[in-house]
Amino acid sequence: MTRFIEAHRALTRAAALVLSYALATALGGALFVALMHCAPAILGPGVMFYRGVGALALVFVALMAIFLALPSRLVRGVALERADSIGAATVATSLLTAAFVLGPVTVDRSVSVFMLSQFDAADHALTEAEARDAFRRIYVDDWAQIDRRLKEQELSGNLQHDGAGWRLTEQGRAFMGTARLMSSLFKGDPRFVGRRD
Repeated sequence: MTRFIEAHRALTRAAALVLSYALATALGGALFVALMHCAPAILGPGVMFYRGVGALALVFVALMAIFLALPSRLVRGVALERADSIGAATVATSLLTAAFVLGPVTVDRSVSVFMLSQFDAADHALTEAEARDAFRRIYVDDWAQIDRRLKEQELSGNLQHDGAGWRLTEQGRAFMGTARLMSSLFKGDPRFVGRRD
């Protein structure tokens, strides 16, 4: 009988943890979306990734505050402990960070998504030459995406502008070293990071 009670308690606690993590993730997701809509006013304009990281930090703090504010009796009643608030906030913020980087950041920065949007908007099949022309004309020229990237990298500290143009900073060199290592480890396209293998 004792084993049954212990097993029941363990299962109840596991279920409570899963539910608290799911609740924290859903609540954190809603807060995150709301903050991203307000991010320019709260966190300032700039790179979406950095605004997102700032918003995720605020989400983590908010989740901690919300879960720690729950009445002790309620927390104990569902087989949780106060320390589980840290776990719920950490798991939720980690999942939201992964989703943010894989979703919105990828869509915001992806040349592939831009290319697909051109096919989506076209009323006929596009040739490779038409796709290339649309990229140059719209993405590079009309939307000034090279200028955007230069400014973002200056803001990030990877580039510095002087009278002659843009130069890589020491931080930028360190970043490129890390980028080459990651590309090598995960068999990325070496051309994107200046590798010649």
